[in-house]
Amino acid sequence: MRNKGLYAVSALLMIILGVSDALRGIFTPLFTSVFGFSMSQVGLIVSASYLGNLICLLFGGMILDKVGRKRAMALFIIALSLSELLLLLGKNYALLLIGFFLALGISTLLNTTINLISDSFSTTKSLMLLNALFFLQGIGTSGSQLILSAYSSSVSVWNGVLIAMAVLLIPLAVAVMKMKGDGKEKAKEEAKDIATAQGKTEYGMIAIIALTLGLYLIAEHGITNYIIMYGTEYVGVSAAEAGFALSLYSAGIMVGRLVLGTIVDRVGAEKMLFLSLVLATVVAVITFSFTLLPLLLVVGLAISLVYPTTVSLVRKHAPADMGARATTVAVSAASILDVIFNAVFGKAIDIFGYGSSMPVLSVALALSAILMVFIIPRGRKQH
Repeated sequence: MRNKGLYAVSALLMIILGVSDALRGIFTPLFTSVFGFSMSQVGLIVSASYLGNLICLLFGGMILDKVGRKRAMALFIIALSLSELLLLLGKNYALLLIGFFLALGISTLLNTTINLISDSFSTTKSLMLLNALFFLQGIGTSGSQLILSAYSSSVSVWNGVLIAMAVLLIPLAVAVMKMKGDGKEKAKEEAKDIATAQGKTEYGMIAIIALTLGLYLIAEHGITNYIIMYGTEYVGVSAAEAGFALSLYSAGIMVGRLVLGTIVDRVGAEKMLFLSLVLATVVAVITFSFTLLPLLLVVGLAISLVYPTTVSLVRKHAPADMGARATTVAVSAASILDVIFNAVFGKAIDIFGYGSSMPVLSVALALSAILMVFIIPRGRKQH
């Protein structure tokens, strides 16, 4: 393993990012019962965070390619620290909105930055190490939900968590800035890729990867956002049972990133993604056909590697000096598709009901698997 210091910083950062991403959901009671905001206003925060993701990714990609990945990473960490401090003024709705716009947008950007630098961690186990980092992010999210939910209306806990994160982020930024290299040290190795050697950006292949990622996000977020309502209103189970199924799904994703991540480099990224999406599709079809909600554990395990590994594919099809921009644009395009679908999906449920609408998520996984077929041959040529 190389760059152990950078990996250690990335590991700590991913835990903090997991906590930061969970705050919006955990402290919703604080925003409504103490700060006095309506649920409509809280809903606008969700929309603002999606918009923050898109804008931060688009501008962040240019910054990454211009100043180098490590320097940009340090700047993004400082920006995240400042955005957490801005949330301290959250009694003012406009500042709360701006704070989450920046915090969640920069969090996604840092998440993508870590994906971009993952090749520098190892020549043979980079995807395993990358997925382990995403496992740590899941620990940060689930751990904070478990610990902080009991204090979801506490102003002092809200302020304490924000200050703690802002303070912890500063030494991480300093550590990254002191590390040697500008983050472009992988350019020579990336030149082995056909796209880099020819100096061409393979727009068609990147578009396929972005569409594959978008369809996957539709399925992942669709299950996360609607499975409890599906369980209680269509299947007829209690909210506790539906919530347990959702926790199994989340646990599957976390465990899969740690366990299945150990074999992804040996199997090959593209082939592993295809097999994962096929398995997820089959199990999701069974889950929704026979309303077997506990099978969501297997769905979670199957899809666990899809997001980080798919994002890592983009830079294989762009020159080294365009890798970050290509990646952030692809993730942005996938996110837009996800947002549009969610806006339509809610109306589809109202019209057709959960029984007819939820299987559409299986279709999204199936289409994602089919598109991966067009990426696999390219991967074989390069490995």
